[in-house]
Amino acid sequence: MKRMIKIGLSAIFIVALVASCAPKATPAPTEVAPTSAPPAQVKPEEMEAELTVIHWGSEEEKDLVAGWIAQFNGEYPNIKVEQIHVPQNYWDKVAAMFAAGTPPDLMYMGYPEMVRYASEGTLLPLDDYIDKDPDISRDMFFPALIEAFTYKGKLYGIAKDWNTQVLYYNKALFDEAGVSYPDETWTWDDVLDAAKKIVADTDGDGVTDRWGFVTDVGMNRIGGWIYGNGGGILSEDKTQCTLTDPASVEALKFLTGMMFEDKVAPSKAELGELSAKDTFSSGKAGMYVCGGWRVLGFRDIKDFEWDIAPIPKSPHTGERGTVVDTVSWSIAKDTEYPDAAWELVKFFTGEAGQVRMAQGGTATPSMIEYARSEDFLDPTQPPAHRSVLIDYTEDEIYYYPVIPKMGELWDAWGQELSEMWLGQKSVEDSVKAFCERIEPALPK
Repeated sequence: MKRMIKIGLSAIFIVALVASCAPKATPAPTEVAPTSAPPAQVKPEEMEAELTVIHWGSEEEKDLVAGWIAQFNGEYPNIKVEQIHVPQNYWDKVAAMFAAGTPPDLMYMGYPEMVRYASEGTLLPLDDYIDKDPDISRDMFFPALIEAFTYKGKLYGIAKDWNTQVLYYNKALFDEAGVSYPDETWTWDDVLDAAKKIVADTDGDGVTDRWGFVTDVGMNRIGGWIYGNGGGILSEDKTQCTLTDPASVEALKFLTGMMFEDKVAPSKAELGELSAKDTFSSGKAGMYVCGGWRVLGFRDIKDFEWDIAPIPKSPHTGERGTVVDTVSWSIAKDTEYPDAAWELVKFFTGEAGQVRMAQGGTATPSMIEYARSEDFLDPTQPPAHRSVLIDYTEDEIYYYPVIPKMGELWDAWGQELSEMWLGQKSVEDSVKAFCERIEPALPK
């Protein structure tokens, strides 16, 4: 399961990892004839096509993509682009379009979903394009992101951005508690010690209203603690559930222990209608685990200063883990205009898209040059240590496991572990139920 990828500031010199995150038992994709990149003599203004682009996101993201399309049309005036924004139930819409025989030409594609669509032979391999295009190449991107969208040796997407998970912290609460700020030396023990000093009943009513630590409980937030402790969710070949392994259980017991034994972190019940994110941003928690996409929203915080640190190391292994989230632009195999679609993908993931990404706060640029740029690492804006997002070493990067029946894995995680996060079921019983439920969906 482990994905070892070098992503620090020296990543330009790194060799991509060999293993793919794809399950070995998935059927081979339908063979697709190689497609050559557009002939050099074709001028942008001479290319004619009609493309459909589908993506999720907020209204701000909708406007961002619309701006890119308008900019693209300044160079390619005869390529008409229809934008479809789907803020909710995105994958249902994409599946329906494929089922109807009218797939979008370009689409946002997560790496778990890429495995499904690539295994079905419905995505266009992009190897011939990126390998022959003089304007873009694989080594411009973090190797982790090329590998993320590679399935059975073929590249099925160009990453538009990515995020690692980090530890956000409230500097004011740390100062008040007399605790030094988190850094790369911290272990779980440091987190617990700091949380015990920060947690408080500030109004004396007998109810905790300031927490030391808070986290969401999705697989990407929790996975890093499991992997750093030497545990896993599924075996490397995805045929066995490993969440019942002692190292996995130990990590989950540490997190639930902060909730129900040490009482320095709120359970799902204690959070109530307030999200983990809002608990932190309202100044009611000292530490919060999430991805880099929270940066933009947290820059609106006026009441306290904050920063980020890497996910702490396990005191049992001396290692840390972080789970990567990333999204690509992918092309449907049956697009009528593959050359024009490639030009649009290249535009979205090239300088135009990367500069906007670096200047924003929603994600880390997928190109090394722009992730290292002053626009992205700007120390005049919080977080002061934004480079933490790209400073994880090759041994610290993981992806959550990907199987063709990914929906069943998500459902099992959310439903079978829910009582554990409420304190109503033991860790051992919860992971046993998770493994029993997911076993029929695993590749054989």
